[in-house]
Amino acid sequence: MGRRKSILGTFVREMEKSTNRAAADRRRRERRLEAVQSRAIEREIVRHEREQERARIRAEREAERRRITDERERALLQKQEAKDAQIRAWRLEYEEHNEREQEIDRIANESPEVEDRDRLYAELLERRAFEPALFVAPTPPNSKAKAKKLHEQTNQEIESQLASFRPKVASVRRAQAVTWAILAAGLVLFFVEAISDSSAPLAIIFVGIVGIVVTQIVATRQANHQRDTFQARVEQEVNLRLQEALGVLTREDEAQAQAALQKARTTYETETEAARAAFDREEDERLRSLHQLQDGNTGRMREALEAALPLDLPVPCQVRFDVQYAHTISLELDVPEPSVIPTTEAKLLSSGKVTYKEKSEKRLREQYLRLVAGLAIRHASEALLNLPTCQVVELRAFRTALDPSIGRPTRRMVVELSVDYPTLAPMTMDEIDPLMALKHFSHRINVDRDRDLQPLGASIH
Repeated sequence: MGRRKSILGTFVREMEKSTNRAAADRRRRERRLEAVQSRAIEREIVRHEREQERARIRAEREAERRRITDERERALLQKQEAKDAQIRAWRLEYEEHNEREQEIDRIANESPEVEDRDRLYAELLERRAFEPALFVAPTPPNSKAKAKKLHEQTNQEIESQLASFRPKVASVRRAQAVTWAILAAGLVLFFVEAISDSSAPLAIIFVGIVGIVVTQIVATRQANHQRDTFQARVEQEVNLRLQEALGVLTREDEAQAQAALQKARTTYETETEAARAAFDREEDERLRSLHQLQDGNTGRMREALEAALPLDLPVPCQVRFDVQYAHTISLELDVPEPSVIPTTEAKLLSSGKVTYKEKSEKRLREQYLRLVAGLAIRHASEALLNLPTCQVVELRAFRTALDPSIGRPTRRMVVELSVDYPTLAPMTMDEIDPLMALKHFSHRINVDRDRDLQPLGASIH
């Protein structure tokens, strides 16, 4: 018996051990599975973090690449804009340089055509017609604001009277009271005779309800009809007063507009007559001055020259004049120094850049000779054009330069010219060469073999 218990206990212990080992193995497998899953989750988290980091780095690199590209494009654009601005500046510099040289070179070519002098003065001697200013009617008074205020007051008055309206439905109210009494009587009979089978109370109740509904409908319609009638009457009365007020306002506006128009027209006529009188006085004075010029009035000739001289020229040139006779005047010019002529020649390259080349001394002297001759021709043409009786302009050009013999600047005559109207009139000034044009007139000019302008003697031989 004891032996059996020992075997059974051993078996039970072995079973417990086996169960414990199985449980331990299961726990180890669970822990191992949990560890594997944990490591897998950690690896997934690390992989996800690394992917995010790589994505962030790629985004930063892409943003940096775009920034660099944008900066490069902006730099290229700024460089191109700076280049275009520089090219425009060079072109402007080139055009200004050439324009300055052309203005100096074409002083004589800008002279007026004196051949048209007679026709010009014939047109100037025609009396001009007075052109009055257009009459502008004054703006009529604007009564929209007043009319709007009247409409608002009208609407407020209508709303106020409608708000105070009370419909007269006393008879209907009495009928309603009777029907309510019938209904109450029917209800009383219904509760009193509830145990009987009589239908009389129900009929009375039905009659009472129908009477209430009918009287209510009649009362509503009567009240609405009275309200509509009252509203129509009130609107008619108020609108009639509104139309009367608007009519008064319109008549006032018309009266004010008519008065303003009459006042404006009177002012316009007064100012027009004053302007006409002033214009006639100015026109009489203008025609009188022109007739005096045509008659050879030397005082008027001096006034005309004072108004015309000095000329607006690209180089400084002082001028003095003397009216000797009606047909002859004398001019004295102080011509500028050769330094007013640009010493360089500008050229625009295909790249847009401007280059300058020094002019030769010979070319500068030729340009200075052309300038002096051009100034003489220009002043003589302007004088002959402004003086209708003048036939001859005696012109002397002076230059102030250092005299080596005395060691100080001296004013010496360099050109002496006598320009007559019959010779100058047929010339086409736009195409002439002023230096070559001198040969058609009596003149003196001293040019050495180096084409340098030299002073003249004190008198003509």
